Amino acid sequence: MNVTSNHLEVRPQPDMYSSGGEELSKRTEDFGLPVSRSRGFEGHPILITSLRKGQELRVRCYAKKGTAKDHAKWSPCTALGFEYDPYNKLRHTTYWFETDKVAEWPLSANAAEEEPPQEDAPFDFTAEPERFYFNVETDGSLTAKEVILKSLAELRSRVATVVFNIDNPAVTDAMDTSEAPMQPMGQRPNGQERSFGSPAAAGSWSSSPNGANLAQGWNSPNAMAQGGWNV
Repeated sequence: MNVTSNHLEVRPQPDMYSSGGEELSKRTEDFGLPVSRSRGFEGHPILITSLRKGQELRVRCYAKKGTAKDHAKWSPCTALGFEYDPYNKLRHTTYWFETDKVAEWPLSANAAEEEPPQEDAPFDFTAEPERFYFNVETDGSLTAKEVILKSLAELRSRVATVVFNIDNPAVTDAMDTSEAPMQPMGQRPNGQERSFGSPAAAGSWSSSPNGANLAQGWNSPNAMAQGGWNV
């Protein structure tokens, strides 16, 4: 025995549809049912598993919402195609034919939406496609119209976010030094190296307070030499 999606039963939870709302008003009687059990479905149901004689199966399924960006199983579209320039005015398509180009490359139904080109019209090398024709097929969870409208709303939201960020650039805090370039340790701004603890290095600090370099080093508080401390 084959267990298919037609064997699944939808049992709404209590108070699931009591909140109301615009989205609930759009739901049909087939909402939540497997596609194979929806009205007008002519295909085959989805096979879940096969059972032998005497076997049984108890399954509790949970429906989870998601987007096709995470996994294709959440995509409501089963097929999507588009076309532009049905008369090939832009010459983006090279027709390969044996005898008759017109007979072997028939025009699509979208050609009725545009005017046929004139035979003596000059070719425009700078022309770009301006009209696109889409054909959307869904699995029944959403209608093709709902898919198009929700896609346009999402695209409009993303474009609005980009425009908002351009018109309102982020203000950088003057006290924020996280992006400021750091100077390597042991190097002066003019590129000269500076060593610590080496009395012989030019411009260095003496390693000992009583070092011989009295002019630039540290001196004992009891010394009266120039550059030292006096008590």
